[in-house]
Amino acid sequence: MFVNLITIYRRFFYRLARTQLGLVLVPIVLLIVIGTIGYAMLEGWSLFEALYVTIITITTIGYGDFSPETVGGRWFAIFFAMSAIGLASYAVSTLAAKVIEWEQNRVQRQVQEKRMRTIESLKDHVIICGASNIGRVAGLYFQRAKQDIIIVEADEDRLRRALLYLDVEYLRKKFSPYHDIANAVDVTEDEQLSLDKLAEKIDVPYLMVEPTEDSTLIAAGIGRAKGVVAALDSDERNLFTVVSARALSQRLDNVKLRIIALVHDDKNGTKLQVAGADQLVLPEKGSGLQIQTFMMNARLADFSLRTTIKGTAGYALQQLSDDPAASWQNDTIAELSAARDLVVLAVWRDGDYIYSPPHDTRLQTHDELIVFAPSQDLDLFSQFAKKNGKG
Repeated sequence: MFVNLITIYRRFFYRLARTQLGLVLVPIVLLIVIGTIGYAMLEGWSLFEALYVTIITITTIGYGDFSPETVGGRWFAIFFAMSAIGLASYAVSTLAAKVIEWEQNRVQRQVQEKRMRTIESLKDHVIICGASNIGRVAGLYFQRAKQDIIIVEADEDRLRRALLYLDVEYLRKKFSPYHDIANAVDVTEDEQLSLDKLAEKIDVPYLMVEPTEDSTLIAAGIGRAKGVVAALDSDERNLFTVVSARALSQRLDNVKLRIIALVHDDKNGTKLQVAGADQLVLPEKGSGLQIQTFMMNARLADFSLRTTIKGTAGYALQQLSDDPAASWQNDTIAELSAARDLVVLAVWRDGDYIYSPPHDTRLQTHDELIVFAPSQDLDLFSQFAKKNGKG
């Protein structure tokens, strides 16, 4: 039994000595032992008295009730005090730093656990893989549509920019100088917020990990998600994300998962579609069409901006599906338009569109409608535009 205890203590002190804290505590213990034995032998004090003097010397208290009387004791006290006080100061500062580190780690674990609980509660959300320019703008539009999202990005700077881009107050302060230079506002404080503070402020969770990994998508709740956006900085990484997302959606029985992939080089579009992407986004083609529209059809372009990007018109193109709670089955287009104050532009039925349907067309349960209707509320874009005097 005694041998086992010695073995246990030996292992404990061996492991302790290999830690940063042990590098401080072990010398302190040895110093106390040396001081106690030294004072006891040189001054003839009892072990308790010698220990008492050793402790008050190390802690620099020095009550004065005990002091060395012999020459040897005084020489020992000189060198012991010089060694002990320096080492004790170092030990205290190291211990304080360690306690602060433990507390920071505890708080960080609590924040991380809270974030993971938030992610676990998400359902029918969109996973944005990659905080590229396109990815963060997409996040802003999802937020505008009241769609739950989670941002997955391994690079901290990109992730921070994406989270800041979802903060309407930051956008207002950041971009107001473009409209009025006299109203320039310092945004340094906003940009120095921690990722967790930013995420809490805008109520959008994140994962700062590699988006292409299967484990990452599982942690992001792909089994419960509505869709995945692959908006990474290369077609290769987007391809890996699409392959993983499609395979996991089938394995986790989420076959309705919709995958949108950003394409940097249009020659890679086919590969992404074969891998499982439902829709491809080619920024160059969209930008080219926008330039042509602005040049050739200025009024149409302005109408499009007001109803989509700016969101200041109060009306927008929307997609509607039948609501079981208020079924429109057997209602006519005219009846629905009058009841909901909207214009039906097209009806999706049996795999094709009925464009500009006649007013007497009767709707069926599984119809999907493309309508021009009032927006539900003032979104981030319209708030920002109105604050800056833009229509």
